[in-house]
Amino acid sequence: MHSLDLHKELERWSASYGGHIDDSVCIAHDAERGIHMQVKADWPKTVEPETRAISTPLGITMSYYNAIEYKSAKGSFSNHDVAFPRAFIDAVGTEETFAFFLMGQFLRGPDGFWYPYLRTLPQPGQLNTPLCFAEEDVAWLDGTGIPEASFFRYNIWDEKYDHCITKLEELGFAGVKDYTWELYLWASTIITSRAFSVKVLAESVEPSDLPETGISVLLPLIDLPNHRPLAKVEWRAGEKDVGLVLREHVRPGEEISNNYGPRNNEQLLMNYGFCIPNNPTDYRIIKLGVDSDSPVSKAKARQIEMFPEVAKNTDDHYYIFNVFYPLLSPYRPMEHSIFSPALFNALAIMHGNERERKSLVIDETGISIPQTYGNGRSSLAALAQISVELIAHIMMLQESGKDLPSQPQNIKQMFAKTYRDGLISLDKTALVIATWTITRARELNRGEDWLGVKPMLEEHLALIPDGQFPEHILSQIQVRILERPSLLPKNGQLYRIGELYSLLPEEMQGPSQACFSAVLGYASQHIPGLGTDPQGLFSLVLGILVATSGSPQARPRLSPRLTKWIDFLLEQYPSPTGIDRNPEEGRENIDALAQVVNHEMAGAWLNGAQVAWISAESGWMEPGWLQWAWRVAKEEMVMLPLEPLQVLVTNSPKILKQAVMYVPKE
Repeated sequence: MHSLDLHKELERWSASYGGHIDDSVCIAHDAERGIHMQVKADWPKTVEPETRAISTPLGITMSYYNAIEYKSAKGSFSNHDVAFPRAFIDAVGTEETFAFFLMGQFLRGPDGFWYPYLRTLPQPGQLNTPLCFAEEDVAWLDGTGIPEASFFRYNIWDEKYDHCITKLEELGFAGVKDYTWELYLWASTIITSRAFSVKVLAESVEPSDLPETGISVLLPLIDLPNHRPLAKVEWRAGEKDVGLVLREHVRPGEEISNNYGPRNNEQLLMNYGFCIPNNPTDYRIIKLGVDSDSPVSKAKARQIEMFPEVAKNTDDHYYIFNVFYPLLSPYRPMEHSIFSPALFNALAIMHGNERERKSLVIDETGISIPQTYGNGRSSLAALAQISVELIAHIMMLQESGKDLPSQPQNIKQMFAKTYRDGLISLDKTALVIATWTITRARELNRGEDWLGVKPMLEEHLALIPDGQFPEHILSQIQVRILERPSLLPKNGQLYRIGELYSLLPEEMQGPSQACFSAVLGYASQHIPGLGTDPQGLFSLVLGILVATSGSPQARPRLSPRLTKWIDFLLEQYPSPTGIDRNPEEGRENIDALAQVVNHEMAGAWLNGAQVAWISAESGWMEPGWLQWAWRVAKEEMVMLPLEPLQVLVTNSPKILKQAVMYVPKE
């Protein structure tokens, strides 16, 4: 019998118990959407909101309450001849009881009460969720998060199934051998993919018997409409039935959709066995894998101490959203509209320095480093790390997919391709936006007004190869960038070594750079690794800048930005009192420099470079100050990916990094 005919019989069966489909609505079938519900093509008018499109009588719903033959003053539910021992129900809990009850009803075949409903469902062996993929189908998921999630789910279900079978065998349950693993996999997947919240039975179950979680309900007919993100519908509980109520206008011939919530494609594929191309509510879940003694873990522990209710929320909310994600506050900053605040803040804490983490703000809503003077470095470091992760993930997906067939061979592979293609697109758009903020922080010569931003944005987007994104995605990237304020609205806060001299008055730049070159040239003869050590090089420049700021002759000529920054560093990092006898790992170059340079040499370099505003007595090359500058350089540097958008041009880019110094700008 054709699937449409089976669903028509389901409609008649439901109607015999009081079920109803509105006169304006019908069950339909086509090659693209399969079985679906729609407003009749010849219906004379648009269907209005508040129309009860489908009503499912309580008597044909299926849930844990049927398995236990629940009865109360508000309602009752029959087990329709599938009964399990109470000892089994108590031992395995509500979810497994329901799964085995569904298996039992399936085994009854045509004699079962729910047979008209169950035969319209995908049958065992027909499911498209990843646990049912063949080996050649699984290859399409390589490099994604689904194989790990599937393995995790398989182990949990396998353990639960073994526990249930063992208990039934202990109780001598007749027919236990018919309850196979394959049938359990089918029943569990049907419940995961089609069941509704127990709240739909709120009018027929006593409040004390209605838990928040653990019980779900199958609703014949109401589970028939396809999912559409953002469809406006409501599942309305009644005393005699459950209704699917429209909350939007639907024109004749248009499909009536359900809404499973803002599911991403990974959730849709894992739980329901399908994906949506260009899913507006797509996002990628990030697993940071932080250690228990990491700054993030310690901050979370402190948050739970302060606000115990927070412990109930076990989801970290570490997400990367696609550029069309609609369920965001209009007041969210641009970066938080792509990288969830929890993810962004966690990375900022992980890659923040000790100075920044001292200012942590912990409240009920989250943990963050506030955007005060000097703290933008942690945000830029977070974006740099996000960019590196995005590049690596894109490369992994592209590499794992290079040996796949040119086209999917079946519907499972088609959905898997939709999922992996969506991940790559999501990553690439997120990378464009993350690197835009970094690009602005690297731009030293343009302002923050439209005349400065417009050519920068044009140049940034020009790095995207033609055809990399459809026009509507390119347009949305610009919308995200231009319509939302940035967490870092100031340009020019990241400097390469040679660029730091531009902070000085023009007449001081040449002599200062000449002094640096003299020191480096001499030291490199004795310390071969110094010239390629960014931290060591920044230490030398910092020494010159600090000595210049401390010079009574030079300080009045310096910009307020430079003097404020140097004073800030001196305040945040205690001045040296002598040589550190317990050096940190990696400080060999600076310690070696301190040993080969003496007081006379420092004075000679100053005189030779005509740095008249710094005296040898300033101590700028003494061991203590060199070690101080080395520590500051380590803390205030940011490692940026070099040419990050090359991953849009080639499948095998090199992930190179460049060191820059963060100089805050008010």
